[in-house]
Amino acid sequence: MREIVIPTFFSMSQPISKTLQQLAAAGVRLVELHGDAPDTHLDLTDDAAMNALAQVVRELPLEVHSLHCAFSNPSEEAWDISQPDDAKRARVLHNRKKVIRTAGRLRAHHVTVHPGVRDRGEGRLAQSRASLAELAEVAQDAGTKIAVENLQPDHLGGSLAEVESVLDALDPAVVGFCLDTGHAMLGEGPPGDYIRALGDRMFGIHWHGNDHTDDAHLFPDVTHPKWDEFFTALDEVGYDLPVTLEAVPPATTSLEEALRSVRAALQGHGQRAPRLA
Repeated sequence: MREIVIPTFFSMSQPISKTLQQLAAAGVRLVELHGDAPDTHLDLTDDAAMNALAQVVRELPLEVHSLHCAFSNPSEEAWDISQPDDAKRARVLHNRKKVIRTAGRLRAHHVTVHPGVRDRGEGRLAQSRASLAELAEVAQDAGTKIAVENLQPDHLGGSLAEVESVLDALDPAVVGFCLDTGHAMLGEGPPGDYIRALGDRMFGIHWHGNDHTDDAHLFPDVTHPKWDEFFTALDEVGYDLPVTLEAVPPATTSLEEALRSVRAALQGHGQRAPRLA
């Protein structure tokens, strides 16, 4: 069954414990902790805060499905795994490893990672791949996985070919793919192209829409024909893992109502046997 995951950025201006309590009350059962939120909400590298959070989660009827590693707070450079400067990249990987170990303690399925920033090229791809290989060893020890997200077209990993290049030669049991539908819609290939090419490596999906000009994170209108190809591709590859709804519902729709509509759409299109990952 394709269950829905809700990211904690829905309410990142308040303490994470309050956000989780609100999501649980709305019937959310799976959450993605969003590491790019302000420190007042969540700092995935703070061991004491993460231990306290684990206790909060244990007392609620929900699970941490995934962690989204930070990517721009306090800067893109601070989290850039394609960083060509070895000393700076070592500091980036130190913090990434802390997040991955936290994911293991929380029993999260995976950590979503951006492969780079707005600098591109073969050298950057090689650095990103080397970083992921190093992080994969930590993830395997921690009992979790890494999901590499496709980015906007002006970023490293902004095309299907670059994502495939970054993933090349990395252990598919540990390092997989997170499809971001909105980012794909801004590029040359639709989300279905990514699904068909990398369906056997997909650990997660960030589901949201836009008008093909801006990364607006619009709530998906499941009745619109533009999503038909997305659902068809999911059925073709047998994708049956949870889907992260990376968009805030319209102001006129409650979270509970929004969850009902997207759950019905996802589950109604799941026709093939489940694929386990």
